[in-house]
Amino acid sequence: MRNNKIFVLFCFIGISAFLVYFLIKIEDSERKKKAATAPIELPYTWVGNISKTTIAEPSGVTYHPIRRTLFVVDDEGHIYEIRPDGTVIQTKALQARDLEGITTNPTTGWLYAAVEDDEAILEISPQTLTIHREFKINRTFEGKPLLKKGGMGIEAIAFVPDASHPEGGTFWIGNQSFSRKPDGEPSIICEVVVPLLTSEAAEAEVKIIRFFKMGFLDISGLAYNAKADSLVLISDTTNLLVELKRDGTNLHRYLLPGDDQEGITLDGLGYMYIAQESGQIIKLADRRLR
Repeated sequence: MRNNKIFVLFCFIGISAFLVYFLIKIEDSERKKKAATAPIELPYTWVGNISKTTIAEPSGVTYHPIRRTLFVVDDEGHIYEIRPDGTVIQTKALQARDLEGITTNPTTGWLYAAVEDDEAILEISPQTLTIHREFKINRTFEGKPLLKKGGMGIEAIAFVPDASHPEGGTFWIGNQSFSRKPDGEPSIICEVVVPLLTSEAAEAEVKIIRFFKMGFLDISGLAYNAKADSLVLISDTTNLLVELKRDGTNLHRYLLPGDDQEGITLDGLGYMYIAQESGQIIKLADRRLR
């Protein structure tokens, strides 16, 4: 009987020791995960504000590799073409649409602007700044509502070229949200297919093919880093720059300089441009890309 009690005691001690070891390993793993996602300082050299004209509330910016210029949009529906030194080339008002982001198809040169509330994408000529086509985003995914009607709406857009894709590539859009509630509006990025090549209609529907939930609020800008084949997101509220693989894997998180960051673009030459709601277009030399 005594031997049985000793055996049970040793078993209890062994199991307890194993459980303690297991819990320590889990805690250590979680600590390492948190450390990996903790934001660090963005390695950059400050160039400064290049804006030479009054843009009341810039909401998006994109670099045009063919024209070697920047296109900027604002909340009041204006679009501007400026040189990298800030000199204005042309400007136009686009039907008072609430433009919240802009991107470039580097193959064709066409511009694409995201319209908040309407959940639409406008195809714009870079030469004349006129709207050529309009694409409406289907708010559902696999038959279920995803983008809330009457919510904060899409705030960011980026085009990812792919010569093997039937449409020449796909778009990514960012849905803005300030809610942490489980049933609140989701803070997500969505990959969408736009019928750029398979349709000539003036208006057509856009389909969401996948989405990823983000662990932060207020997605305000989105860009594609062709060199790294990654997505670059910014958050105004949290002053974050987040780099992701296109499968949703988090790569890096950086502390973003400035305030009220509403748009971001990379020129492929080592420079980053950030559109700030205050009216400034900030130029940074990104030391990671140089």
